[in-house]
Amino acid sequence: MAGPWIALLTDFGTQDTYAGVLRGVLATLAPQASLLDLTHDVPRGDVRAGAFALWQATPYFPPQTIFLCVVDPGVGSARRALAVAWKERICVGPDNGLFSYLIARDGPPNAVELAALDYQLPDPSPTFHGRDIYAPAAAHLAAGVRFSDLGPPAGDLVRFATPRLQPVDPDGIEGEVLHADRFGNLLTSIGVLRREPAALTLEPWLGQGPVRQVVGRDPHVLLASGEELELLRTYSDVPPGRSLAYIGSSGLVEIGINQASAASRLRLSPGETVQLRVRN
Repeated sequence: MAGPWIALLTDFGTQDTYAGVLRGVLATLAPQASLLDLTHDVPRGDVRAGAFALWQATPYFPPQTIFLCVVDPGVGSARRALAVAWKERICVGPDNGLFSYLIARDGPPNAVELAALDYQLPDPSPTFHGRDIYAPAAAHLAAGVRFSDLGPPAGDLVRFATPRLQPVDPDGIEGEVLHADRFGNLLTSIGVLRREPAALTLEPWLGQGPVRQVVGRDPHVLLASGEELELLRTYSDVPPGRSLAYIGSSGLVEIGINQASAASRLRLSPGETVQLRVRN
């Protein structure tokens, strides 16, 4: 029978040995665990992108999966090393906002600071806490060590502000660009969005206000440049090279170009304003 799942999320890439070394530590300390790589291509040091990836991916994993999360531009500084636990999952990683979106969606977790030396590698390097602190903690949890044995309770976790999502009276919703995926599609904070027969229903993905309906015809996304993009179903609803907006697989409004990169062509940066509008 397979042991607990440990899922790895890092910004290490695959050119160097860093990600492989994490797997080596896990295999040594918890040989019964089942390992998988969620991604090692979070943009370097981009804590917000890592937080979004966790929000996007965690519902699709078995209960009690342990997520080993190393997006840690402050490694070696005074920021804390944590394990945080909800009923459905445990995450191990730095106290730098990486768990902000999970907290907003799932509520406050139990949290401990990874201070117990028995569950670290000897003489931790100040530049590789992923190997020496986080991976051993995840492995020991998978091996049955009690969560509370890893260290003292940790309160007041670092959280960054949730992305903008607000009504624009009388006929719209304002959000912001979050980031681009590897295909150049731009994900926005407008969602989770659901099509109804006579309206669009918005159920804010991080609790940014109540459920809201946008009623009208011809839904479209308005960019800061003044360009308007039709809200369509999928890329093939427009010819190759044409821009569009659509509801992506996570329920958020995305901006894309059929068979091309919207990030390269439209040059929209994270934080830029986008609006969902309808005509009455």
